Amino acid sequence: MRHTRILPLPHKNLRIGLYGGSFNPAHSGHFHVAEQALKTLNLDAVWWLVAKGNPLKREQGDFEVRYKSAQQCAKHKQMIVSNLEKSASLTYSIDTLKFLRRHCPTSQFVWVMGSDNLENFHYWRNWEEFANLVPICLINRPRSLYASLNSRFARRFVKKRVREDEVACLMDNEPPAWGLMTAPYNYESSTNIREQSRVL
Repeated sequence: MRHTRILPLPHKNLRIGLYGGSFNPAHSGHFHVAEQALKTLNLDAVWWLVAKGNPLKREQGDFEVRYKSAQQCAKHKQMIVSNLEKSASLTYSIDTLKFLRRHCPTSQFVWVMGSDNLENFHYWRNWEEFANLVPICLINRPRSLYASLNSRFARRFVKKRVREDEVACLMDNEPPAWGLMTAPYNYESSTNIREQSRVL
């Protein structure tokens, strides 16, 4: 399969959303998160960083299959699907972020993810250091609001949360800074898709 180069281009002097995930498989809910961030934060691009593997998940899925599903899903001229983590042998998001900050010094980054990821964010490697390196934008996902806002992360950085009516300016804040963006729910999930495929 033909991959993008190890470092997506262009990147100089751009506002870029970093959207990491297993994408096992990618679906309309993933596109919804990326699209909402792209519009609200006035980003130049959203990079879909397909994980080489997720240390917190038992079911990894074949990388090439996941990568292809992300390509098929990210149908937008400002969305780029990247194989950076596999090509650069990066396993943890903290290392991916440091790599990008080192190689793209003029880029302005924001980490984008669904709110359902916040509940377990404190299991990420060096999660507090991660939060101090980049603003984090959360897009609400079904049945996750209470758990995410009561997560260890949310309690630890409660004073660094940007008000919802100011989330559009999230990237103007020095990290740690995070905000929750409410948008119409998209109920699609990778888990449901995998379960339905097993039944079929």
